[in-house]
Amino acid sequence: MNAVKNPIIHVPVLLPEVLENLPVPPGGRVLDLTLGLGGHAEAILARCDQQVRYLGVDRDPYARDAAKQRLGRDARLTILAGTYEWIWEDTAFEAWMHLQAPGGLDAILMDLGVSTLHLKDSKRGFSFMEEGPLDMRMDPESGPTALQWIADQDDRTLADAIYEFGEERASRPIAKAILSAFHQGHLHTTLDLAAAIYTVLSPEIAKRRKQINPATRTFQAIRIAVNGELAGLASAIEQGVRRLKPEGRIGVISFHSLEDRIVKQALRRLAGIYDGPGRTSPEPMPKFIHLINARGFKPSDAEIAANPPSRSARLRIGERLPDSRMS
Repeated sequence: MNAVKNPIIHVPVLLPEVLENLPVPPGGRVLDLTLGLGGHAEAILARCDQQVRYLGVDRDPYARDAAKQRLGRDARLTILAGTYEWIWEDTAFEAWMHLQAPGGLDAILMDLGVSTLHLKDSKRGFSFMEEGPLDMRMDPESGPTALQWIADQDDRTLADAIYEFGEERASRPIAKAILSAFHQGHLHTTLDLAAAIYTVLSPEIAKRRKQINPATRTFQAIRIAVNGELAGLASAIEQGVRRLKPEGRIGVISFHSLEDRIVKQALRRLAGIYDGPGRTSPEPMPKFIHLINARGFKPSDAEIAANPPSRSARLRIGERLPDSRMS
């Protein structure tokens, strides 16, 4: 892999809210499960003393390389390859925990979803705004590409994925249009995929109605399916809480309703809040955290104006209760 030259500098979302509500004590230990380009890490470390240790995890080798160029001279930072779903079983992670954080973690941050690096590089195939290969892999060195994934679907499975992961009401005709283009040999690039979607939903009509581009939800759905983004999210939150010190905090930033629903439900469950049928839980629910701002934090109007991609972001935070034990 070639080194990243002049890495894209993105604006980390909800940064004031993260810094205020995810404090790191002197000599604290921080786990960043979605390091990305290192924007949050840079700001957090700027506030920390030299005894702090910060572990950044990311599945994308290009993101890790960019973060190393940005922060690699900081001896407090360690960067590992991995995902929030599988890092808990990684021997390098366990070694870092054993050596650097035997007493647990003071703060955990998860900034979910696609990053600036993915969207701005047309060769990664995440955006319908420029032509690129139908790839969409966050780790471009493993797993099937988006085109290979589509090739393995039929009308029903593709429509189900578009509906489930994109919340797209027109999922069935869109799936038929995509597979028709594929079988006719007309599906190779991101613009080909967008064109197939546009045979069902008109971008011109959406623009006149001030609606999002009609390709948005389908691209989101295929990206989530290709990368398995939601499969281990709830478990990762629970695993993180297990490793928090008493009064340590976990903060999770989500960008769409599917992510936020999982994050909200996982944190509420760990806070002992019952969300099942009926008014009360059929059995007592253990309580391991309490929620910091139950509704979560949203970006300010000023942040949205300065950084439009932040408009859908929401930060939810849980704090580990003293003396809470997880079996």
